[in-house]
Amino acid sequence: MSRTDRSTGIARPWWFWTGVVLSCAGVALHLPMFFAMRAMHYHMAGMGMGGSPDMIAGMLLLVVGLSAAVYGLVRRRPSSQSVAAAGRYRVAPGPQERLSPAHRRLVAALSLALVVDVMKPATLAFIIPGMREEYGISAAEAAALPVVALAGTVAGSLAWGWLADRLGRRATILLSSLMFITTTVCAVMPTFEWNLVMCLVMGMAAGGLLPVAYALMAESVPDRQRGLIMVLQAGLATAAAYFFTSALATVLIPHFGWRVMWLVHFPFAVAIILMNRWIPESPRFLVRYGRIAEAERIVAHYRMVLVSDASPVEPRGGQGALAALFGRRMIVKTLVVGGYALSWSVINWGFMTFLPMLLGNTDGGRVLPLSSLLAIPGTVLVAYLYARWSSRRTMVLSGALTTLALLGLAALDRADAGPGTYLPLALLLIGTGGVVATLAPYAAEIYPTDVRGVASGFAAACSKAGGLFAPPLIGILLAHHPGMRVIALCAAAPMAVATIAISVRGRETAGRELEEARQVPEAAVSRAAGDRGAPAGIS
Repeated sequence: MSRTDRSTGIARPWWFWTGVVLSCAGVALHLPMFFAMRAMHYHMAGMGMGGSPDMIAGMLLLVVGLSAAVYGLVRRRPSSQSVAAAGRYRVAPGPQERLSPAHRRLVAALSLALVVDVMKPATLAFIIPGMREEYGISAAEAAALPVVALAGTVAGSLAWGWLADRLGRRATILLSSLMFITTTVCAVMPTFEWNLVMCLVMGMAAGGLLPVAYALMAESVPDRQRGLIMVLQAGLATAAAYFFTSALATVLIPHFGWRVMWLVHFPFAVAIILMNRWIPESPRFLVRYGRIAEAERIVAHYRMVLVSDASPVEPRGGQGALAALFGRRMIVKTLVVGGYALSWSVINWGFMTFLPMLLGNTDGGRVLPLSSLLAIPGTVLVAYLYARWSSRRTMVLSGALTTLALLGLAALDRADAGPGTYLPLALLLIGTGGVVATLAPYAAEIYPTDVRGVASGFAAACSKAGGLFAPPLIGILLAHHPGMRVIALCAAAPMAVATIAISVRGRETAGRELEEARQVPEAAVSRAAGDRGAPAGIS
C-alpha cells in the first residue's frame, strides 16, 4: 500500500481528486450563462442545450470528472484468502465507551451530509411555483417532478446500498457527494424535460446517501451512544434541512429566481468532500473484507479494539446481497422493517400531502409551524427512549401514536372540525416523527456487516415508495369519499399492522453490541427489554 493511500484511504487519490477538480470546473463554466440571464430574471426557458461554448465544455468536464473520480474510488475486490484470514477478527468496544475526538468529527461530517441529503427533496416545494411560471406548465405536469425525484431516491437507495457493501461506506458517501456537485447544473437546464432527467439523477444520489451514512454510523459509534446519536441525527438533520432550505429560498429566490436553489447546494457538497478525512471507512467493513491494517489504525482513533474471534465468517454480500435479505435467515426482519417503512411512506407522502387541503387554509396553515415546534423536543424524547429504554418499544409507541391519531381524525371526519383537530394532529406529527427518526438507525443495527448497506438501502427505498402510488390512490378515494374518514382509515391500517409486527417480531438493539443486537432471538426480545427497565412513568 502506498504512502498516499495510507494517508487518505482512497484507492487512487490522484484520480479521485482530479475528478473532483474537473467536476467543480464543469459547474463553474455553467455560471456565466446563468448570470447572463439576470436581465430576464434568470429565465432560461427555450434556450438550446448548447447555449454557449462554456456550457458545452462544462458538460464534458462533468462527465470526465465524474468518471475519473469513480475510477479513483473503486478498488480491487479482496481475495477469498484475505477474507478467510480476517475471519478470526472482530471489532469490540474499548475499555471506555465514550466518544473520541474522531467520533465527534465523524458525527459532524455525517450530520452535514444528512442535512444536504434532506435539502435536495425539500427544495422541490420552493422551485415548483417558479418552474411552472417559467415553463408555462400546469400543476399536473409539474407534479411529475417530485414523482421522478422520488423514483430516483428509491432506485438510488437500492443501488447505493449495494455499492456500499462492495466499495465501502466511505467511498459511496464521497461518490454521492460528488454527484450532488455535478447535478447542481440542473439550475441551467433550459427545458422542463431536462430538469426531469437531472432531478432523477439527483434523486438517485440523495436516496443513496442517507442509508449508507447510517450504516457507517452504526458500525463506528460506541454501542452505548449509538442509538441516541443516530436517532437525534435522523430528526434534527431533517429539521435543520427544512430550516436552511426555507431560509435560503426566502432570501435568494426574490433576487435570483427559482434556479438558484439548485446552485446553493454546491458549497455544501464541496464541504462534505473536503471533510473526507473526518469520514474514515467503517472498521467493521474493513475487517469483513480483509483490510486488517487499515482497520487497526481506525479502531485506534476510535478507541476500540480488534480482538481475535474463532467464530466462522458469515456469507459475504455482493451480487446476491439483495436476494439474501429475503432468504430464510433474514426474511422476517426484512418484511418487518420494510412494512414499517412502507406504512410510514403511505402516511407521509399520501395522507399528509392532502391534509392541508382537507383542513382548509386557516388550520392547514398551522400544520407546518406545529410540526416545526414539535420536531426538536419530540426527536430528543424519541432518541432518549430509543437508546435508554428500548428501541423496539419506542418504535411500537411511535407507530401506536400514529395509528391512534389517524383514527381520531377519521372519527372527526370533517375538514372544518376546528380546535378538535389539534390533539390528533399533534399526536400524528409526534408519531410520524418518531417512526421516521427510528427507522434508519434500526435498519442499520439489525443486519450483519456484509449486507448492512443494501439492507439500509432497502428500508430507505420502502420509505420513499409510498410517494409513487399513495397520492393518486388517495386522490381517487377523495373523489368518491370526501372528508378525512376513509383516507385516514386506509392510512391507519398498514401502520397498525406494521406496529404489531414490530411488537411481535422486532429485535431489541438498545445498549447491545452491534453483532449481538442482530442475533438475539425474537422470543427473547420482550424479556431482554423488560430486564432493562423503563424510565420513570413508562412501563
